[in-house]
Amino acid sequence: MCSKKVLDVLKVGFHGNTGDNRSPEDFAFPACMTSLMQYLGEDYPIMEIEAHNRKYTLRTGNQHFITASGMAFGLLWHREYCMSCMDLTQVNEHNATIKHAYDWAGYEFEIIEKSKEGNNRGYIKEKIIKSIDKGIPVLAFGIIGPPECLIINGYDDNGDVVIGWSHFQEWEKCDKELNGMFRKADWYEELWKIVITGNKIGRTVTFKDVLSLGLSVMEKTESEGYVAGIAAYDEWIKYVLNVDLDNVDDETLKVRHELHHNLVGNLAEARCFGGDFLFRLSQEMEDENVKGAANCFKDIHDLCWKAWGVLGEYGQKDAWKGFRNNENRKKIAAVLEEIKSLDQKAIAYLRLAVKS
Repeated sequence: MCSKKVLDVLKVGFHGNTGDNRSPEDFAFPACMTSLMQYLGEDYPIMEIEAHNRKYTLRTGNQHFITASGMAFGLLWHREYCMSCMDLTQVNEHNATIKHAYDWAGYEFEIIEKSKEGNNRGYIKEKIIKSIDKGIPVLAFGIIGPPECLIINGYDDNGDVVIGWSHFQEWEKCDKELNGMFRKADWYEELWKIVITGNKIGRTVTFKDVLSLGLSVMEKTESEGYVAGIAAYDEWIKYVLNVDLDNVDDETLKVRHELHHNLVGNLAEARCFGGDFLFRLSQEMEDENVKGAANCFKDIHDLCWKAWGVLGEYGQKDAWKGFRNNENRKKIAAVLEEIKSLDQKAIAYLRLAVKS
């Protein structure tokens, strides 16, 4: 065993933090799956696309894993207005989301959670070291920031330090390698679980399985303690129309707007990539119902930009101020109603596709 070993895995991060012209990959789990599979030599093409008057590099693996995991079909709402509803790995039981992605990738895997007693650090460290020594990066949840996915692609000090990429490493003060990878010595403290990638066995799910999973996600009204699906739209619209927002202080308004603003982006990215995947799937399956669902998803993406536009140009720093205006919020709610209607149409298309 080496005291230090690092694998050259492609960086993951929020849009603008990846150091290239990559299209948004703001969902940590599918982004990490994509970098993992890319490192293992799996064939998920990289394409050049143009959107919003810009050219982007698109990693199609990200589209595959956000859709095959069920995340692309989801919408979550936290009753206490917590930003954790952005983490769409929770549209299924968490380990099930991981399983769906690995079933699509065609690899065996092992999930190892931090013990409730907190006494399995040595065992987990050994698993990480063995995987890195075999040339296979490790997925982990926690360690840096919220308990979302990151990728461990190295270790130092015989495993007492882990090295890798995290969407949240710019938010936290942590040591860095010269190439920007995080270095974390107390990694076990905030760890939730790791995923060890095993042998390649070939894809174990069909196109119909992905559609059935997506339909089940969209038909849910609850998931992992969150309001889900169409019911989540109802809560979101109620939140936007709350007249109390007319009179809250500025800091409260900023926080309330931030939740709404980020949820719009969350939905736009999920449905955009899911729509692209479903469109290609409709061509392979020669199924007009799948194409219909794909078109609904693409229209939802466009309407998300319309919802943002009510308060000005995207990225406008003082857009939160317009959220105080009840007429603006009524316009936003009307767009959300349109989006909700499109999701209902997508559900109807998926039901027909699954039955055919």
